Amino acid sequence: MKAFLAIFAGALILSSCMDQYNPLPYWKQFSVERQTTSNKHAKLTDKGELPPKEVAVADADPVSAKFSSLCSSCHGVDGQANGAAAVAMNPKPRNFHDKAWQAKVDDTHIMKVIKEGGAANGLSGTMPPWGGVLSDDDVKGLVAKIRDWGK
Repeated sequence: MKAFLAIFAGALILSSCMDQYNPLPYWKQFSVERQTTSNKHAKLTDKGELPPKEVAVADADPVSAKFSSLCSSCHGVDGQANGAAAVAMNPKPRNFHDKAWQAKVDDTHIMKVIKEGGAANGLSGTMPPWGGVLSDDDVKGLVAKIRDWGK
């Protein structure tokens, strides 16, 4: 009987401790915060709070939001290969403002690198494949954004 009570008490304590660290109730809020913070136009309210989700999403350009969340840590917010992660990378990420590079590649190549990653295209293995995350329209939008920087 003592063993049963000890096991029951241990299970009760363990389950109460697990509830204390359970992130599930907060995941919805985390996703709202991630979406809001990936929008470079989002501003805090006068009370210092995140704006409502509808406002943040309505202000966001979908292509810019995708670039910001997936690409900017390496390629930089402005596409000049000056993202925070670029400092430690060898080779450095592509600078999309490089007119010589822009002239020698076509849209199909850029789409292929975005979808399949660098290693699959003979480039740096640090460029991840985004084909499983992005739709074809998303990739086309990113290619158009990259091309705009080359003008």
